Formats: sequence, structure tokens, C-alpha cells
Amino acid sequence: MTPARKTARAKALARAIGFDLLGVAPARPLAGATYYKNWLAIGYGGSMNYLARDVETRADPRRLLPGACSVLCGAVRYRRADGWEPQQPGSLPVRAPGPSPLGRVAQYARGRDYHRVLRRLFDELLRRLRAEWQEPFEARVLVDTGPVLERELAALAGLGWIGRNTCLLNATHGSYLLLGEAVLTVELEPDAPIAERCGRCTRCIAACPTGALRGPGELDARRCLAYLTIEHRGPI
Repeated sequence: MTPARKTARAKALARAIGFDLLGVAPARPLAGATYYKNWLAIGYGGSMNYLARDVETRADPRRLLPGACSVLCGAVRYRRADGWEPQQPGSLPVRAPGPSPLGRVAQYARGRDYHRVLRRLFDELLRRLRAEWQEPFEARVLVDTGPVLERELAALAGLGWIGRNTCLLNATHGSYLLLGEAVLTVELEPDAPIAERCGRCTRCIAACPTGALRGPGELDARRCLAYLTIEHRGPI
């Protein structure tokens, strides 16, 4: 089976088992390592000291698995369930009337544990690929379980582009995506990256409720809801 055919079958199987998006990136050094090091040096990572470990491994997925050739990048969309919904395509969310005020917690933390969800999806996908390809290969699945610059890999795999809010943006699903990867020792045909489509829009910066977006592509995690309600161990 050719690399192109393998990629096509991986995408078809991924859709069948529940992935919203799947693409392929080559296992090669990543250009975003310099930005990442500068981000850490500024102190934007807050108390997440673990982010400074294994920086060189983050910069090159080949360090994650000997013989790595390709990276399957998968994404699932998480649904909003708090009443904050856009009134029309492209509009900012507006809180629907409710009986009581709500606190704000990172959206992705409100559903099932996405680590388990994505891990099960990747395990099932790899099981089916091994049965169909009929060739041995090694794989390492990562769902926040290893040092990897996953947004850059997802962008290389054509899942979207990295927006001014530093999130991966997809034309269909927006930024409400949870990412995972499977590094493989098998050659697949990589996808082409998608061109950035933000134009001059800065609505994400204006909409950030805590001012964590200091500027285009500049996220101060110390002010971010996800950091404060998930990662931060001290008082808010």
C-alpha cells in the first residue's frame, strides 16, 4: 500500500470511529521551538515548570520514537454547554438568560476527561490500521502525555492554522478542539498546511475575559482561565 493510500485509509477510519479531524505531519524538526523558548523566558508559563523540561524533544518528534517517520494528528471538538453561544456565524458569544449567575471555568474541563477519550480513539485507530495495513510498525500516542509542540504539528498536518489567540483555528470547528498525536515508524503522505485566514481580525484579543492575550500570538498563561482553574495550585 502506498503512503498516499495509507493516509487516505487512516482518515477514513478516523472519521468512522469519531475523530472530527485527522491529518498527517512529517516527523521533522519544528520551527516553533525558538518562539517556545522565548515564551518560557518571558515567564508566561507561570508555575508550569514542567514546560521547561525536554525542550529539545518538543522541537523534534523524531526524539519521541526511534525511527519515527510520520505523525498522525487528530482532533475532537468539544461542545459548549454553558449558555454562551454565538448569535450568528462570526459573532461574539452572548450569555443566554438563566436563573443564576455562573462562574467561569475552562470550557474543555466541563466534559469527559479528554485524555481518556482521545487515547481510546487513537488506540482503536491504530488497532484497525495494523489489521488493514498488514505490516509491523511502532507507535507512540500522546495526549498531553509527552513533550510535543502539538499545535505546530496540527498546523503542519493541515488541521487548521494558529490564530492570534495562539489556538489552532479550523474553518469549520473554530478553536474548540482537543488535540492528540500518534508518532509512527511508517511513511505516510503528509498533508499540506492551511494558509492563515485571520486577516486583520483581532476579535479574539478583545473577547478574552481576563486579558491573557497581551497581543497577537502573545498569551500570558498566568492570566488565562485554563491556567487559573486547571494548572494553578494557589489561590486565584
